[in-house]
Amino acid sequence: MKSTLGIIISDSKLTIIGFTMSEAFEYVDSLWSFLRKNLPKTSWSSIAIEVAGISSLNKLSFKWAVSIDIDDDSLFEEILLNLTENNFLTNKKIEII
Repeated sequence: MKSTLGIIISDSKLTIIGFTMSEAFEYVDSLWSFLRKNLPKTSWSSIAIEVAGISSLNKLSFKWAVSIDIDDDSLFEEILLNLTENNFLTNKKIEII
């Protein structure tokens, strides 16, 4: 069974939740390559990528999240559209939270 990734979209930040630690860093590598290939170099400084571990108090286990913080609204929309068209660069099921 494929695991599901949760997508949280806010004003200028896109967060993808549900990775294992190794998957999160592999995803960042894919995301980095995708963005550098598809965006002009002048826009690179407007984008920050963050990796975080998330745990509840019920059990000491982590799910990992990758966030993309984008300073430019039109660039945010372009990236969101590109990632949506490419299933967020993953073969996992996607759920908008």
